[in-house]
Amino acid sequence: MAEQRTPTSPPAAGRRRRLVLMAALLVLVIGGIAAVVAAVVGAGAASTASLVPTLPPATPSPTASAPPTASAAPTDSPTSPTDPAVAVFLGDSYTQGWGASNPTMKWTTVVAYAAGWTEVNEGQGGTGYVTMAGVASCGQDDCPAYPDRVADIAAAAPDVVVIAGGQNDRWALATDPELVQAAVDRTFSLLREGLPNARLIAVGPSTAEPATAMITDLDGWVRAAADRVDAEYVSLLDPVVIQNDMVVSDGVHVNDAGHRAIADRVLDTVLTRAD
Repeated sequence: MAEQRTPTSPPAAGRRRRLVLMAALLVLVIGGIAAVVAAVVGAGAASTASLVPTLPPATPSPTASAPPTASAAPTDSPTSPTDPAVAVFLGDSYTQGWGASNPTMKWTTVVAYAAGWTEVNEGQGGTGYVTMAGVASCGQDDCPAYPDRVADIAAAAPDVVVIAGGQNDRWALATDPELVQAAVDRTFSLLREGLPNARLIAVGPSTAEPATAMITDLDGWVRAAADRVDAEYVSLLDPVVIQNDMVVSDGVHVNDAGHRAIADRVLDTVLTRAD
């Protein structure tokens, strides 16, 4: 009879012991490899971390910084350098900039820049205290006379309003001077009523030719109206600002030198009063 082997026979047990030993050895090998890999990875990470630059702390934005103290704020200006005064220039083609070689050379822009204002130019060619204009003069279908433009200006609540011109009212000065005088008074009265705290600056009329008695009268009415509403007054006739070599070929408007001369006369008042 052939020999029968049970599961617990020595050869089987020997194979099982060998398998157990091999498994244990495999675990040790794998564990050793894992330890080595972990050490290498950790060292690499540390080495990589040492290569990352250290960034400086973020600089706070201007809006996040604390506002200046009262003692640090300027005391000679109602507005801060970051919040310039808004100045509306109400006038005619001179104010609009006709004759200047480019918009930056017109007298209103020169004044606004020197004074530190934000310019809003409401110059409309051909208009005056009683004179309206259309497309040919101002480029729009309808450009009202000065008093009829005050409501829109007051609604914008500017800090400064500069009113200039009046020479386009010659026809009315010749036929009904009282109408012109009343319109001058109404313009300044409406401005002061609508803007009780604004700075008003009246710039009298200017001409490219010797001033007539009518223009001189108009200049006087502007000055008187300005005085009544506590507005500053600037004369372009006393002494005369516009010289012959400042007049362009149309015989009416002025070149860059003329715009500069008007700006200088206005700035003599604006900057002196500001100081």
